Amino acid sequence: MSQKRILVLGSAPHTRQISAYSWDRLPKYLNVADYDVVILNLEPLLDKHFAASLNIETLPSWEQFARLVFSHASELIIIGMPIILIGYPFYTDISKWLPPLLPQFIVDSGEEIRNIDSEFAYYFKYVSRWFFHTSSDLNVKDDLWSHYLSVIHPQANELGIQFHPLAQTRFQQAVAFRMKFQALGIATRSVPYSQEDQAVLKISGDVICLPIPTEISAQEAVDLILQERYGLQFESAPPAWVEAYKLPNELPIEAEIDRCKDAIQQLEKELAAATTRLREESRYRKLLYEQGEAALEPVVRDALSQLGAQVDEPQQRGREDGRLIDPKQRRGMLEIKGLTHQLKLREVRQLDQWVRDAFMDEEWESKGILIANTFYNQPIGNRGEPFPPNCIQAAKKFDLCLMTTTQLFKALYALQRRELNLDLFWNALFSTSGVCPLPDIDILPIDS
Repeated sequence: MSQKRILVLGSAPHTRQISAYSWDRLPKYLNVADYDVVILNLEPLLDKHFAASLNIETLPSWEQFARLVFSHASELIIIGMPIILIGYPFYTDISKWLPPLLPQFIVDSGEEIRNIDSEFAYYFKYVSRWFFHTSSDLNVKDDLWSHYLSVIHPQANELGIQFHPLAQTRFQQAVAFRMKFQALGIATRSVPYSQEDQAVLKISGDVICLPIPTEISAQEAVDLILQERYGLQFESAPPAWVEAYKLPNELPIEAEIDRCKDAIQQLEKELAAATTRLREESRYRKLLYEQGEAALEPVVRDALSQLGAQVDEPQQRGREDGRLIDPKQRRGMLEIKGLTHQLKLREVRQLDQWVRDAFMDEEWESKGILIANTFYNQPIGNRGEPFPPNCIQAAKKFDLCLMTTTQLFKALYALQRRELNLDLFWNALFSTSGVCPLPDIDILPIDS
């Protein structure tokens, strides 16, 4: 038994003789069908917040479990009731890991446990209550039936089940059980055929469902199964008092470990600080792909501030997107747009109206500057022309400057390389009526 390849999902660590992973630390290339025995510890999934936090894309597929179950002499042991939802808002029901022919599970509780199979007597020493039992009815998942059978055998068209209780309630319903499945189908292509021609094409290994113990943790229950059922040996954990007895050669090694831990802590602090700085700097990449009041507008205003302007938040949302005063004290009224298409004429007219309203209501004379991230959902090289002719003509007529967020990104790039002439940059914005002539990102040099 000890030579079987065993995998535990749901708790770790156990003995080094097996593979074991917690639900939130499953390796990328794990395939449960590679193992002879898989033990599922479902106890951590009873925490609904934890279960909802799991990324279902990291979980094994039902196809892997189907191949495991129908592998020769395989065993799948489940600790807990296998009808738990994982993930949010997209989720999976772990009952899909089992064949689509299962007993009905009834959520209830009680203390009387009878007719315990001797094979699992060691386990039920630590179970004083049950929290679910099965009924005599079967739950058939018709929507998964044909898909499941196609994975098992190309000629299978039926699924049979053998159900054996391992422990029962006082009213003879199973609180633990063993199942075996049969894939049935026509062994030959003879036509016509009758129901009697059905043959057993494949027999599954054991699928065993056990209740979560009440007297020990489910992780300890896994260790118990590994010891009692598979004969694995566990080293004793060192008691606390043994720490007082150390050999001389241990002391310098412990000191070295302490130095390494201190160095790791310092590096972790530096890493956290560097990560924060990088997050702050990389926010300007939103100029290339974002849209909207909450995402694009703040980063455009921040970028203009980096380029030397005094930039203010909008005085009235929906009436403007912000105001600026450049290094030469020239005033600009901002409109910022993120669009999946070309700029529309109404956006140009809207900016012209904002400029006029500010002058009429406040005598705040300004230059209208429209900064647009058009086709924001497309890669830069696939985008069309941002400004159609009617928008350009209107901008010329109203003395407005049309600029793209990619031009703004290019200006930031040049600023950080100390290659930007700020006077030329601001003069371009304030002297242009129509499309801003500043260079765009498509000629951004690629650093080696």
